[in-house]
Amino acid sequence: MKKIKVYVRLFDGTTFWGNVFVKPDDRLQDLLNDERKFIPVEKLEDKRGVKSEDTYVTVVLHKDGIHYMEERL
Repeated sequence: MKKIKVYVRLFDGTTFWGNVFVKPDDRLQDLLNDERKFIPVEKLEDKRGVKSEDTYVTVVLHKDGIHYMEERL
């Protein structure tokens, strides 16, 4: 699997950074357009002011709730 760093904005206004995983030859666009209704996302936990390693939690998003998701380099 290949990890892609993404910025996510949901229709309810929620925004966050995270990671999604795709097959080695796939793109983010392929993931968003496949037949699955839900996708797992590693969501970066907000640790402002805390000097520690990044912490992620896995959330499962319904694709209909995603306003946009873009790849970040």
